[in-house]
Amino acid sequence: MTTPNQPNTSASTSVNASAGIPNDDLSGVLPQGGFAAQGEQADLYVLQGSASTTVEKIALKHGDAFMMTDARGDLPRSEQETGLFWHGSRYLRTCDLFLEGQPLIALSHSISDEEGSCQIDLTNPFLQCSQEECVTQGTIHVRRELALHGRSLTETLTVTSFHPAPLEVTLALQVGADYEDIFEVRGLVRGERGMQVAPDIRTDGMTLRYLGRDQVERISRLTFEPVATRTLPSGILWKLTLTRDAPVTLRALLRVSEFSHHSHQGSQTNPEGANSGVIPRTALVDPDTSGASLLLPEVTSDNVFFNRLLSRGAHDLVMMCTLTPQGLYPYGGIPWYVCPFGRDALITSLEFLPWFPDVARGTLAFLAAHQGVQVDAFTEEQPGRILHEYRRGELANCREIPFIPYYGTVDATPLFLITLEHYIRWTDDLVFLRQHWPNARAAAQWLLTYGDHDGDTFIEYHKVSDKGLVSQGWKDSWDAVSHRDGRLAEGPIALCEVQGYAYAAYHAMAYLAQRMGLADEAHGWLDHARAIQANFLERFWWEDEQAFYLALDGAKQPCAVVSSNAGQCLWSGIVPDDLADGVIERMMQHDMYTEWGIRTLSSREARYNPMSYHNGSVWPHDTALIGAGFARYGRKDEAARLLGNLYGVSLYYEGARLPELLCGFARLPGYGPTRYPVACSPQSWAAGAPFLLLGAVLGFEPDAAQGRLTLRNPRLPGWLDRLDMRGVRLHDRRGHLQFEESKSGTSVHLTEDTEIDIHVVPR
Repeated sequence: MTTPNQPNTSASTSVNASAGIPNDDLSGVLPQGGFAAQGEQADLYVLQGSASTTVEKIALKHGDAFMMTDARGDLPRSEQETGLFWHGSRYLRTCDLFLEGQPLIALSHSISDEEGSCQIDLTNPFLQCSQEECVTQGTIHVRRELALHGRSLTETLTVTSFHPAPLEVTLALQVGADYEDIFEVRGLVRGERGMQVAPDIRTDGMTLRYLGRDQVERISRLTFEPVATRTLPSGILWKLTLTRDAPVTLRALLRVSEFSHHSHQGSQTNPEGANSGVIPRTALVDPDTSGASLLLPEVTSDNVFFNRLLSRGAHDLVMMCTLTPQGLYPYGGIPWYVCPFGRDALITSLEFLPWFPDVARGTLAFLAAHQGVQVDAFTEEQPGRILHEYRRGELANCREIPFIPYYGTVDATPLFLITLEHYIRWTDDLVFLRQHWPNARAAAQWLLTYGDHDGDTFIEYHKVSDKGLVSQGWKDSWDAVSHRDGRLAEGPIALCEVQGYAYAAYHAMAYLAQRMGLADEAHGWLDHARAIQANFLERFWWEDEQAFYLALDGAKQPCAVVSSNAGQCLWSGIVPDDLADGVIERMMQHDMYTEWGIRTLSSREARYNPMSYHNGSVWPHDTALIGAGFARYGRKDEAARLLGNLYGVSLYYEGARLPELLCGFARLPGYGPTRYPVACSPQSWAAGAPFLLLGAVLGFEPDAAQGRLTLRNPRLPGWLDRLDMRGVRLHDRRGHLQFEESKSGTSVHLTEDTEIDIHVVPR
């Protein structure tokens, strides 16, 4: 990766009036010559061998800002993804704490249920203060509190000594910023970067600046309380006098901001990214609020660990939601996907819809506001198409990446229609439907035209933009679509699950047209659904495997590999009843089923690798969609088993937080799952996966127009005896449902405060 321009450190040296010592004189304060200046090859963590080596990270988010730290709350340079980010840029690269020149030892940490804050407990290593005096490990306690709110980070340090005699110690905070775009953090190498401005360093604070090639100045402004004893370009030092059991508190406040130097707002930079214009489409100012106003549901059972999984998922949704001008929108995942994604947000909205309809509403409105209106080869925008990814940051502003927004996805558009239908079924929000009916029609028309460019009814994708995605389904790795011999498929590609999405989308349009009073149009959409289903069964059904081919390639030849994509076809309903059992049983064979979930690719296939991103790993949301498909065809036991698998995964992750994905190794008795090393955590659609499966096994079928919620053959998993569910929302009514398992099956009890008409339909 390229090295940012170095600050002019000579201009930053000043004299501390209280100490009378030049700020860059650190002899005796830190080992190895003290702090490593920003950009130097010498790195304090590397030299001391104290880089974080644990997979576990602390993730905080509020609004458009997020922070990733190690278990100490530090941001070590050896850890690629750590830092404080806002609008796709890293405003704080290092913020590492030292006591007498040594990193502290982590005791524990706790992330608040309220978004954006955590508490970390640290203690000192062995300290040799002088030849006569030493401080044993565990003598000094440091409580580190991090609170992220909007564009501000508050770090509060409370230092308490339990040494019998007073101690004079130096506490140091190493601070630095590189202002790398998130894509640079992920490994993208740029030919040229902007200019890092010399920092302004004072004893009461420091200001770091970077002027990007997009002519946006990004600023990190820190203030300290109390003032520092000494400062230097990459850190601050406090000389503390500690007496036994007398806490000393210090506080650092960071505020990040950006300022555009463009004189003519609204013009665009050129496609090559030259610094000749202004930021395209991306607003620089947005609300610093998030989803904290969401009312959390109360879903509890007789299993405290399952309760913890559901509670963590609900809180993670709140944290991942950001308030846009159109409403609440769940961003993808921390750290790589903290931005609007079309597919991810729509699936997340579907997972949480019975409890959080406001999220579905905000997601649909946002995507409608950014729906494609023109043909643009660079962003792959097309009329009616729903966006894939919307980034802001220097690379997006300079058009070095196409995500401004980028529309290269084949499935977000049908998922938009599916989500809109489900939202109306749960809310009967006809005002919203009438407002967005033109968007629904435009999305459906995209399916019939740009989506099906050759008129064979199948929805296909092919890469148009030089900087776009090769694979444009949910498995968007470059090697995600292959033939049995391992050859990569050449486009245009028609994925099996996408045909199911299109089938469900046409049914959604039929339902929505009926609600709009357009009966004739509704019949037309049902005709499209019947046509794609008939052609799908003829071209995609794989009799020998009792599954569906992964895809058809550009020559209309089948990609004869068994994958989880075939299982998702059940969720969409495109599979006839007489074929469903065969598909379900195929998904549950040992080459696909790991007992942690369903593999993305069969272990018998040439490209199988359980440590890959999409060719053999297990994704909670994928498993949940497949399990919901099982339940749709009456296979509640298998669906409940998959819910139990995700519950089992949660027992091995801190706070019961499900990861984006895990490695696809088979479960071994007595051992936990194998982690995927760079999985996002939290990830919105992973957080919602248990909720989707829970609603499926309970048989939710909403009809808000009639004020009725049908529970079709409700079943509790075998490891639950009781479930109490408050906060299910149907239109403007709320329900309080109690489920109890007995030898005769699952019974449903309604409390007096239940406003919803509940109908229970047995098997």
